[in-house]
Amino acid sequence: MKDTALAQITVSNLQVENEVAPVGIDVNPRFSWVLGATQRGTVQTSYQILVSKNQAGGSDVWNSGIVSSKRPYLIEYAGPALSSDTRYFWSVNIVTTAGTGSASSQFTTGFLSASDWGSSVWIGKPAVGQAVPDALATSFRAASWIWTSETGAPNAPAGDRAFRKTYTSPSGKTAVSALVLLTVDDQFTFYVNGNPLGSSPTTQDIWKTSQKFSTSLNPNSNLFAVRATNLADVSTGGSGPAGLLAAIQITFSDGTTAIITSDASWRSIKTIPSNFQSPSLDDSSWAAASVITQYGSGPWGTSVALPSADASPTVSFVDSTWIWSSEASSPSAPAQPRAFRKAVSTPSGKTLQSALILLTVDDGFTLYVNGALVGSSPNQTDVWKSAQRFTVPLSGTSPTLFAVRATNLPDVTTGGQSPAGLLAAIKIAYTDGTTTVVLSDATWKVTSAIPAGFELPSTDDSSWSTAKPLGLYGVSPWDTQVTISDALGEHPAPLLRKEFSTTKTISFARLYYSAGGYASITLNGAAASDHVLTPGFTKYDVQMQYVVLDVAAKFKTGTNAIGVELGRSHYGVTQGSVWNWNSAPWHGEPAFKAVLSIGYSDGTTARIVTDASWQVIEGPTRLDDVFGGENYDASYLQLGFDTPGFAATGWVSAQTVAGPKGTLSLVPVSITQPVSGIYVAAFERIVSGWAKIRVTGPPKTLITIHFGEKLNANRFWLAGSGKSETFEPKFSYKGYQYVQLEGWPAASPPSAADIVGQVVHDDLPSRGGFASSSDLLNKMHTAAVFTMLNNVHSIPEDCPTFEKNGWSGDAMLGTEMFLTNLGAEDLLAKYARDLSESRPNDSGPPGVIAPDSGWGANNHAPTWHSAFIFIPWWLFQYRGDQRVLAVNYDSMKNYVAFELARSPNNIADTSLGDWVSPETSPLGGNAPEDTRVSATAYLYKMLTTMSQIATVLGKSADATSFNSQAANVKVAFNNAFLSPSNGFYVGVGDSGYRQTHNLLAVAFGLAPNSTTAQNAADSIARDVASRGNHLNTGALGTKYILPVLTDYQHGDAAFAVAQQTTFPSWGFWISNGANTMWEHWALEARSRDHLFLGTFEDWLFKYLAGIQLSSTAFETVSVAPVLTTQLASARAWTITPFGNLTVDWANTSSQLRIDVTIPISVNATVTIPATASQQVLEGGNQLGNQGTTVLARDNSGVKVSIGSGRYSFTVAK
Repeated sequence: MKDTALAQITVSNLQVENEVAPVGIDVNPRFSWVLGATQRGTVQTSYQILVSKNQAGGSDVWNSGIVSSKRPYLIEYAGPALSSDTRYFWSVNIVTTAGTGSASSQFTTGFLSASDWGSSVWIGKPAVGQAVPDALATSFRAASWIWTSETGAPNAPAGDRAFRKTYTSPSGKTAVSALVLLTVDDQFTFYVNGNPLGSSPTTQDIWKTSQKFSTSLNPNSNLFAVRATNLADVSTGGSGPAGLLAAIQITFSDGTTAIITSDASWRSIKTIPSNFQSPSLDDSSWAAASVITQYGSGPWGTSVALPSADASPTVSFVDSTWIWSSEASSPSAPAQPRAFRKAVSTPSGKTLQSALILLTVDDGFTLYVNGALVGSSPNQTDVWKSAQRFTVPLSGTSPTLFAVRATNLPDVTTGGQSPAGLLAAIKIAYTDGTTTVVLSDATWKVTSAIPAGFELPSTDDSSWSTAKPLGLYGVSPWDTQVTISDALGEHPAPLLRKEFSTTKTISFARLYYSAGGYASITLNGAAASDHVLTPGFTKYDVQMQYVVLDVAAKFKTGTNAIGVELGRSHYGVTQGSVWNWNSAPWHGEPAFKAVLSIGYSDGTTARIVTDASWQVIEGPTRLDDVFGGENYDASYLQLGFDTPGFAATGWVSAQTVAGPKGTLSLVPVSITQPVSGIYVAAFERIVSGWAKIRVTGPPKTLITIHFGEKLNANRFWLAGSGKSETFEPKFSYKGYQYVQLEGWPAASPPSAADIVGQVVHDDLPSRGGFASSSDLLNKMHTAAVFTMLNNVHSIPEDCPTFEKNGWSGDAMLGTEMFLTNLGAEDLLAKYARDLSESRPNDSGPPGVIAPDSGWGANNHAPTWHSAFIFIPWWLFQYRGDQRVLAVNYDSMKNYVAFELARSPNNIADTSLGDWVSPETSPLGGNAPEDTRVSATAYLYKMLTTMSQIATVLGKSADATSFNSQAANVKVAFNNAFLSPSNGFYVGVGDSGYRQTHNLLAVAFGLAPNSTTAQNAADSIARDVASRGNHLNTGALGTKYILPVLTDYQHGDAAFAVAQQTTFPSWGFWISNGANTMWEHWALEARSRDHLFLGTFEDWLFKYLAGIQLSSTAFETVSVAPVLTTQLASARAWTITPFGNLTVDWANTSSQLRIDVTIPISVNATVTIPATASQQVLEGGNQLGNQGTTVLARDNSGVKVSIGSGRYSFTVAK
């Protein structure tokens, strides 16, 4: 970029779509710049933008003309349509009150049309063990949704229905077997010829994943029967969509097949006979099933996913028994650990070879075999629903000991007892090919007094109790919800390669790529860029992201090579969880699509595209899962595969596939060996990313790498080359402060150079900072910034350790602190699109997580859904981005109307209230208070915000309507919750006084008058004092407690809360070693890398530093630091669309000093605590000179108007 300066004006930081000289702009570009000047009060008076294909300063594409405006940000391009894949030069000429200036930069367009991808296709590795035959899959997607006849179809009342289909083999055909695809909205049990074949899991929205069954058949006549259940609508409690969709492939003895699908030939009934599934039942009186719609239409759309390829183990839980220790209230048990042991003798004449172990525990476990640690369950919610699979090598003839440390956690709602159980199935293989199956049952031993070394074969367990059977698999409360995870299974990541030759000098080369999953790209043996974990995560069946790289420097004249390794990301998740990522509608094997656009110095061009000419092989990453980690076997390395001339022996042609629809290093501060053979490296703080391991050892040596905040896993099998080998993940990341290594092969322990922590997150530039005389406040600020950075991986996450979900409430609560501290505007605008795309059928509420797999859709949580309204509004306020309002307006309006309609008498409710207040369980939960208060407050705030948005967009009639609706909600809110006798807000069933009720009422302007607002604020201050200067808020109230106290003359109380170091407080975390924000106020918080309780950042900038915008994008700003005797100084800065705005103040015994730096074209009102303007000096001079204008004096002090420049105000004492 070229900068010039004329007179005293500098023009710098030229950006297009918030990026300097970006490559891949595929929206109408917007131009921004920052001005500098030495003269105070400088204002930009006009700009002129020139765009050229040929040279800086040229205008052959567009000349904006001279535009009178102060605005230096997000100026829309208004010229002729731009060309795809083209570099453009742009220049801006500026006129200000202090002189002129100009500067030039460039940008390159991306693909502006789908046709720009040309002949490129999605490619991947050839399908192996396809889950569903193509013919059956095609028929399933052409089948009809059916149900009983209902007046409100596709909605139907909650309840059960029965369906039957009798199939008679054609003449001369003998039926042998059937393969069935079936789904029901919401659940079902399936029978063939009267025998139960299986049921759907009972997880939410399970209809989005079809279930597959195989069965033998009678030769001539076969009956398929389904008991289908429709559940009540999650929002209204009334009727909801109901339907059955099926396709059945019947195989005959001659090898031919026939397919039948759900249609009007099926029989249906509402009153179900007890023997409805029996072939002997006469169903001639049953009604014909009612056809609702074909697949692809109606409320279900194309959201039903096919089952993924079978990776089912050859042992199952069908005959296993849930076990635990004997408890008075089984299956509930105290929140305590138990130890289980099962010793299995080796039959005479047999030699052990291996053990395949399926294990799950409600709530978690650690598994040992013969005293050696094998693995643990992931630390996530409801992990028991996803059983873990382990394969362990065995040898010899001695008995095999299986030992489990099982953990039961407290009930998430009550904090008391909760269901506890262990379920296991183990297949032991012997060298002669025979096997023994061991199941969890009453022969297992159990103890609550867990001795040291309980896992060792030498430990005597003769005094232990026998386990108590709780029921066979399928028993309540677990039912059939357990799915089998394949933690050590083989899902190898494909390597792709392509060689091509050039004979000319390359002028430019741009690589455009997208992936279902992640793509790690190398060119001629070198990384194509420093990008990792790309492309970003989206709702893959709706929207795909692509990446553009300038790669000209990576290629040469002659033969070149492109290498790609594909990871799964959220596209091909292998492990089950409550979030259903492994059964998302888009779920598939990783896929890749790319175009390499090459321009030569003679003006000609060429393209290299993905097609069947690319080669593929399975690489060393044998499993990658964004949640579960990676398995890496170095013996599968293909060294040099990404270089020209590589001998691609064993490689095959890439398969054309369907495809989707739509770093910093840390050195350990210590390395310890707490247990023989296990090393733990501790880093200075919690980060997100992975560890790079260097080691030398024998072939197939397994090193297991666990990550933790407190102390989940990657596995690395060495090639055994005799040289140092290096492993670091490419496709999964963790939140961690500790790295634990098991299986270290060297005689000497690892050194700091052998374990290097890699910090991985979105590259968000620093846009703000805070420092003060309070060490605690400084540590809190640093921890908040680290937490934000740890939680950005193409979406704003809740935490990088467990869920990695884009929870909308978390993002909403953190948006202002993101925009104050970091260049997060593009991340948040993308997330607003994710929220929009999570709305089922483009209607109603966004999901509570986005992007989503379908989980969380239709949730009733206006507090969390409000992110869809507030995030775009804050992007407009802080960054001046009006496009994000315009693009989302109709959807936002639709949602708010939906929310208002489901709020009887203008009183809303929510399933997610003031989450994790201090008295809740550390595992999460709503505050013990009336959730209607926070829900209605958020409904009101959404309506008033929508009125402001409508006004900005020139929709005056909508603005008036929103204001009228807001007024009605305000009246209803005060009638329902304002207590006349108390003078503050109270809900039904509250546990004592609730700070958050009153904080939201005051902060959102719900109080009917200023007196009521002050009374409510006073009540908050009294409650804070009664608790020893502690807050009692969850995520919703915490954001507002310090600002509300400060605004209503309780600044000292706010500061006391901010400086508190005992539970519950931010200082309590810091005093207990925190360097990030936590998920709960308690030490037992599950996650210690969660941002939604760290929203004190708003107060640091807006109040202690005093920086508050008073118009869009900080064009006008108020600077009014809140001074307190407990704080001697504070300094904060933030980059506004006009430039850097800084406040730096110090308050000593002799003088108050407030230094302010204001960007060009910005006007600030500075409030200086003084009783008269004559007490205030600026630069040693009386006010009224050098660009300062006294506006007024009131109780807060002297108000002075200033323009751009640096100012130093002092008040002598």
